[in-house]
Amino acid sequence: MADAALVPIKRGRWWGEVLLGFACVFGGLSLPSRGVGPYYVRAHVAVANAVVEQVELKSQVRLSFVATPEQLAQEPWQALLVIAPPHTATPTGVPIDLRVLAFLPTAAFIALAVAVPLGSVRRHLLVLLVGLPLLELLLLALMAAPLLSFLGGTGPVEAFTLGRWSHALLQVVYRALVVPPGMTFAVPLLLWYIVATWLGRLTFRKSDI
Repeated sequence: MADAALVPIKRGRWWGEVLLGFACVFGGLSLPSRGVGPYYVRAHVAVANAVVEQVELKSQVRLSFVATPEQLAQEPWQALLVIAPPHTATPTGVPIDLRVLAFLPTAAFIALAVAVPLGSVRRHLLVLLVGLPLLELLLLALMAAPLLSFLGGTGPVEAFTLGRWSHALLQVVYRALVVPPGMTFAVPLLLWYIVATWLGRLTFRKSDI
């Protein structure tokens, strides 16, 4: 009877330690920092421009991502997608908040990788090394979903044409995974669970060899 009474206490303590560790790491990483934001935004702008430069649209609409010093001085976490139609001098700008859409999900993933016990420091490091690049690619793909819908006909400039079902699918992805708290917590949690489980099984199989 005494042992049975101690089980809930131990479980509760375990969850309390995990939640406290997650809150401390996530809170420390997610505190507003105007110094980190511009570097983070510039890095993502460089990667995004390298991708869109390879894309040639039949509509001749030009896409580019901008993060000027003046812009970053006012909004240190915001990039701007510039959509330039071929026959007009007035481009359209779409602001993108990288803190909410990319930085906070990354902070949540790091907090999970640090706070949840995995049995060894090596496994924590492996989760970070494997999971962070995958998370970055996933976040970029999810951020592209509303932009594709916007460029495909829902925005003022139609860069290409998307069908009704394509728009509906992109809207489902946007509302389910991009809009907080999905992007901030659900996506990092799901990816962390997949990576941690896969690495755990891989380690187990190697130990049996």
